[in-house]
Amino acid sequence: MKKYFGIAIVLITILSLTACGGSNKKINLPKAEEVKEIEIMKNTSEECLKIENKDEISGIIEDILENTDDTGRENVNDQPTNINDYLIIKFHYKNVEGSPSIAYLYKDKNISYVEQPYQGIWKLRVETFDKISGNMIK
Repeated sequence: MKKYFGIAIVLITILSLTACGGSNKKINLPKAEEVKEIEIMKNTSEECLKIENKDEISGIIEDILENTDDTGRENVNDQPTNINDYLIIKFHYKNVEGSPSIAYLYKDKNISYVEQPYQGIWKLRVETFDKISGNMIK
């Protein structure tokens, strides 16, 4: 009986350490001064909005950084799965040729999210989502 009790205590301890560890991973976005252009487009559209104004670039990056909370969910895909409509945000770097870094913004069950391929998924304040997605309506 003592043997089972000891095993149960060890398992409970391990489970509580892993479950309560609660990651609070921050989203990884480029610094505004490293970005020459932000490109925003809907996945269902060919239309694209290019933002080159340094203040606007800084504002978008700052809004996302300050208004996200880690969901603890991992992302193992190139783009969101089981989501029909989303925004693609491409951060084009200064002095770097090739692929930009990408983030996806979308709503699922009235909750806004930011997703980065192979990095993670974060909740995004609805006001921030609406502000960024409102740029596409201009």
